[in-house]
Amino acid sequence: MYEIPGPWASLYIDGTDHTEATAAALKLRWRAARETLLDEGIDEPTLLALEGALAQYRRPRERHGLAVFAAQGRVHYAEAMPQPLCTDSAEMAPLPHVTPLLATRDGGPLPGSGAAEPAASGVADTLAAFENRQVEALLLDPAALAKARVWIGDSPADLSASEERLRQLGASRAHPVRAEDALVRAAVLNDAELIIVNAAEVRLDEGVGAVLRPDPA
Repeated sequence: MYEIPGPWASLYIDGTDHTEATAAALKLRWRAARETLLDEGIDEPTLLALEGALAQYRRPRERHGLAVFAAQGRVHYAEAMPQPLCTDSAEMAPLPHVTPLLATRDGGPLPGSGAAEPAASGVADTLAAFENRQVEALLLDPAALAKARVWIGDSPADLSASEERLRQLGASRAHPVRAEDALVRAAVLNDAELIIVNAAEVRLDEGVGAVLRPDPA
């Protein structure tokens, strides 16, 4: 998805509709999400693509959630989740908001026998590790990182903790985004493993850290 320019519509909704009552509730939930997306400037082709995805996807009969990501008039990814989020969410942003979906999946073990503690911890250290192409695995605690923001440019390589630094790196435009969304993109583009953790598993400054690649012998 990261090859496709934004803005992105990210929708998380309780997709349960196997009875008349739940089907009616889904219509109301979509109406509220639709109004939010319109307020945030969604274009009509992308809005219609989302509506089509809700109408056409094959629904499980049990209660479930649905995550849908759309941009440029198309739905580029949709996935049913075992349970809906506590509240529905709909937003427009420069990047897709994927961490709530990733957090519903089982996380893997930390790579390497001695990797329980990340070598980089905190937003600034992790960004520096990505800039130096050192990241083997990105560790994210979405609950702790939720309010952090970073800056991105038009190029996927444009990523910094500050707008000033981003422009020093040569970016002509700068956009503030959720740190978690920008860091997930950085992990994908750098072929780094992504591991969702919580505070009980690993202590991370600001909810983010990285296990670094070993130095070449």
